[in-house]
This record gives sequence, structure tokens and C-alpha cells, in this order.
Amino acid sequence: ILVNPTGWPMKWRAIDWCVELNNLFTKVKNGGKNSNRSVEWIILESPLVQVYQNLQGLVQQSFGHTHLTTNHAAPNMRKTIARLQEQLTLNSPHTVLAGRKSQYLVDDLSKK
Repeated sequence: ILVNPTGWPMKWRAIDWCVELNNLFTKVKNGGKNSNRSVEWIILESPLVQVYQNLQGLVQQSFGHTHLTTNHAAPNMRKTIARLQEQLTLNSPHTVLAGRKSQYLVDDLSKK
């Protein structure tokens, strides 16, 4: 089962990912400290995890700290792919060239 917790296009996650994230927030971030860290406290706080997340986002937006969230920008692979294309064009590793040396020798086990 897939869910889209952010509402953004193509940001689907498996439901177990959301459950594990909820467990993380319940036990680690909002689980209490020292004498407050008990099963009873975690059960009491667990329904409030989403409320705490919403409040944290609201405070960050109010103070203009939206760049401090754990959400990363979508990956931009243009430079990486362009550099890879340059290297493939320059070195042509996919074509056989007479006299080309290899740093490593891999034995052909199918001929043994």
C-alpha cells in the first residue's frame, strides 16, 4: 500500500515507511526523558505526534526557518549525467581498442 504524506506529485511512500517514521517520532523525539520515559508516557504522547510535527513546521515558518527542515530538494542529476557522458565519450569504455591495457585482470571462468 502506498501513501503520499506530503501531497507532492511522485512522493509516494510505502505505508510501513510512514509507520516507522511515526515510531521514530514517538520513541525518540517525543518519548520523554529520564523519569518521563516510560511505556505509559509513550502511549499518552503517541496520538500527538502529528500535532507536534505540525507545530514544529508552524514555528519554523513563523520565524522564517523553513530551510531547517529535514525535507531535501528533489535531486538534480543534470551535471552528473553530463559529466558521465563526457567521460564515456572521452574514454569509450564500451568499445574494443587494440592495445588498451586494464589495471585489473578478470579471469574468464567460463573457459576453465
